Amino acid sequence: FSGGVLKEREELAKKLRQLAAQGVFLGTSSWKYPGWFGTIYDRERYVWRKRFSQARFERDCLAEFALTFPSVSLDASYYKFFDERALQELAAQVPEHFQFGFKVCHDITLKRFPQIPRFGQRAGAANPHFLDATLFADAFLAPCEAIHRHVGLIMFEFSHFGLGEFERGAQFVDALENFFAKLPR
Repeated sequence: FSGGVLKEREELAKKLRQLAAQGVFLGTSSWKYPGWFGTIYDRERYVWRKRFSQARFERDCLAEFALTFPSVSLDASYYKFFDERALQELAAQVPEHFQFGFKVCHDITLKRFPQIPRFGQRAGAANPHFLDATLFADAFLAPCEAIHRHVGLIMFEFSHFGLGEFERGAQFVDALENFFAKLPR
């Protein structure tokens, strides 16, 4: 890191901390971007035995990211449920004030699984767990409880609904209201 880049990063971090103190948490959609070497990340931090270690970067860069940003989205939570241990490992890398934004797993938000290979046998099938409040509470909220002080935004991302899935937007809103009514307070 050059002195100028480090100073710029520290100035940005100071401004972002001031906003966070006012309840405005700015971050990014993820944190594992090697393209940020020289601005957010110091490449030398991830050199092991005179060689860059991708594994070290993947494992440890969140701590360096949190030196600048007070928040980040955990987009990976859209693709799978995270267990308590994995969330605690992430939280252990960030300061007390840091906030994670979580996308709710697609197992809750997809009404029908898309016809793409990653869904395997589920591709094209109706999702029996669409807006399943019990699954959401057990598999999503319960693990988050271990790091509750770091939980910021919880985002529900819904894909396009096909013909016949909801005749009117009001039906979708009714389904959401029913889902939220079943959740623990």
